[in-house]
Amino acid sequence: DTVMFNPLYVHAGVGLGKTHLLQAIAFAGNAGGHRKVLYLTAEKFMYGFVNSLKSQSAIAFKESLRSIDLLIVDDVQFLNGKIIPHEFGHVLNSLIDSGRQVVVAADRPPADLENLDDRVKSRLTGGICLEIGSLDPELRKAILTSRVAAAQKRQPGFSVPDAVVNYVAQVIDTNGRDLEGAINRLLARVTLSGGPLTID
Repeated sequence: DTVMFNPLYVHAGVGLGKTHLLQAIAFAGNAGGHRKVLYLTAEKFMYGFVNSLKSQSAIAFKESLRSIDLLIVDDVQFLNGKIIPHEFGHVLNSLIDSGRQVVVAADRPPADLENLDDRVKSRLTGGICLEIGSLDPELRKAILTSRVAAAQKRQPGFSVPDAVVNYVAQVIDTNGRDLEGAINRLLARVTLSGGPLTID
């Protein structure tokens, strides 16, 4: 397989689906079972690297990362320190130079990552850089409808009128987590009050 867009860099604000997208990429990459796919958060990357330094196995750790066919690193804005971001850059270069796919996600564009040096930022922008935009009203409504259906399986008497779903989709325009929280609050209200939900 030819790697066209390498690295793929995805950025978006909190709760807009970066992690879901990366996990879907990992799942698709594992389909067929012939590729080595590794999904890591920045925290796990740092933890693995620090542990390899403590156990004097840093070379083996780096080699194991360089043998991955698809490396996915989430929340790269949390890479910190002097050594770890530098080592991340080496792994990134090694994988890209050997034609292996790298997917990275953060909460901001590469240029705004203060923790990474200019060479790493440049390498991150060398493939394709995509921003996940805010959720449009139809998507917010679809998310709410899906969450209401899931809540109804847990709580069979739970019902949310379409007018309330439409209203919530209009007023909560931030992210998916806030929509999830709205459904939880509606469920709590119905459970505690026992009355029907209205826009009021």
